[in-house]
Parts: sequence; C-alpha cells; structure tokens
Amino acid sequence: MQDIPPPITLLLHRANLIQDWSEAGRTIEIITAGVSSKGGVFDIEAVHAQPEDLSATKRRGPRDIIHNVIVATKATSTVAAISAIKDRLTHESTILFAQNGMGTAEDVSKIVFPDVATRPRYLACVTSHGVYSQGPFRSVHAGFGSVAIGNVIQDQQSNEDEDSLHKTGNSAYLVKEIVRAPILAAREVSSVVLTQLQLEKLVVNAMLNPLTAIFNLRNGELFTHSKIMRLMRLLLTEASKVIRSLPELQDDPATQKRFSATKLNAVVLDVAEKTAQNTSSMLQDVRAGRQTEIEYINGYIVRRGVQIGVDCSNNYKLVQFIKERCTISDEEIKQHFPDI
Repeated sequence: MQDIPPPITLLLHRANLIQDWSEAGRTIEIITAGVSSKGGVFDIEAVHAQPEDLSATKRRGPRDIIHNVIVATKATSTVAAISAIKDRLTHESTILFAQNGMGTAEDVSKIVFPDVATRPRYLACVTSHGVYSQGPFRSVHAGFGSVAIGNVIQDQQSNEDEDSLHKTGNSAYLVKEIVRAPILAAREVSSVVLTQLQLEKLVVNAMLNPLTAIFNLRNGELFTHSKIMRLMRLLLTEASKVIRSLPELQDDPATQKRFSATKLNAVVLDVAEKTAQNTSSMLQDVRAGRQTEIEYINGYIVRRGVQIGVDCSNNYKLVQFIKERCTISDEEIKQHFPDI
C-alpha cells in the first residue's frame, strides 16, 4: 500500500503570492540537473491578506490549531511570521526553524511566547542541500546534501539535553515525516549535536557573508588577499573562544578541539573552495538594499560573548559595518582592524 503524504498548507505572507500561485498552476516546480518536476498537493492560506484577496485560499476558523509549522523565512522575519499565527499555536504545537543563523528561537520565546507553559515545542534543522529560487514556487535543487534535525536547547545556561521532552506527539510525527523523505537524506540528532552543527555553519556564514559584503568580493576572491585572511583569523579566534566557553556544550569533551580556531579555519576554507564562484546571500542583500541577517550570524556570536564575558570587539565592528552598509578597501583594513 502506497504511503499517503502528510497534508501541507502553504502560509503566504504577501497577498500578491496568491496570484503568483495561480499563475504557477497551483503547484511547486523543482529543477534538478536541468529536469523539471512539478507536483504536490497543497492548501494555501494568506496570512496577512485582505478579505477580498482570500477567494483562492483555504478558509479557517479563528481556533484552527496548527500542529506543526516549518519556518523558512529570513531570520529577520521570524518573529513577525510567528506572531501572525500565534493564536493558532499551543503548547502541543511544534515549530521547526529551517533558517540560516542562530537566535531566532530565543527571540520567539522572548517576544511571542514569554510564558513557558503556553510555548510550543521547538525543533531546528541544518541542511547542506544547495537550493536557489528562480521565482515564486520555482526553485533549482543545485546540490544534494543532507539534513540534521533535532530539538532546540532552550535553556542556554544548562547543558541538559532536552531530547526526552519531545519524543511523542506532533514533534515526533514531523521528525518522522522529514526523516523518511529519501531526497532529503535527513537524520535525527540530539540537541547537543544539532547545536554543534548549527555553530559550525554559523561560523562559516560569519566569515564568508560579511567579508564578501564589505569587500564586494565573491567567496573565493577573499582568499587572494592576505590582509583579509588575517582579519578572518582574528574573527575566527573570537568565535572560537565564545563557542568553546558555551555552557550548553561543556559536557562534550570534543568541543575544544572541534571548535579551535585552526579547525574552524579549515572548515571555512573547505566551504569557500567549494563555493568559490558564488556571490554570498549577504552581498546580494546589500547590493539590493535589503535587510541582512547579520544580527543572527556575527551578532549572535557577539551576544553570546557578552553573556559569558568573551571579548568580540572585531565581530561587533563587522556587524556595525554591515548595518551601516559600509565597504572598505584592502588598504583600509589595518585602520579599522588594528589587531590584524
């Protein structure tokens, strides 16, 4: 007997996406190795639309509970996205954060669900698949990778693993459905392992994204400039000190070696080599005048550094450069970062 796929509803955050959905034939197109595949059966809901825009969307009552929601917005839009459906989430609901950066779950807890008793369960995932959009409901699966999914550690001052809290109910169902999708190559991991994977990816993004943005370079071009390489080492050293001091990782003896500046440098170089011709998402955002995710990348490193007493002044300066849309030349690096 063929498995029945889980019901999926797409939550549309802009009213014009309703028209885009109709023009796309009410389906999602994925292009892999030049081959187009269209399919899927989806309901849609326009979260912020006006009543006259809702004719093509699923109708819901004010108490229609959302049991599982996957958040794939930019990190900066997370609180707004969750706030729009807050009344439909309960303590038995599950939120899966599928985003770049770190710190969105903390923001949602602080701003949207400050009461622990009514707070949904949190999952997060880290993916190495390469996907980029070619327009509404049309994407290219450019590179196959894998997905790691697990529970979010919500108490950062504790290294207690929270996996036992989420082994039943909606979160277990969501994890099962994702893990059994062959194309995702997904696996369930402990909350500590998930945090480590998130931090590794965070460090890669914290080096490649802002540096390509302030120097206006592609990923691979960073490594043809010796001064930029020295600056990267300075930033990596700060990030390494923060990560190796995090209380939630202190029970893992491998943390010190895994997150040494030398090891992290090797990880960054490996990713940069594989993506040498890429234009980073942050450079694209800066060029387009869009808000960047810097507060959830280097900004996260800085905030955790403040919490545990580790100086991150160079990462802080980098955050300010990005927020102020500053660019600097090779010759100006020493002026702004005298410690290189």
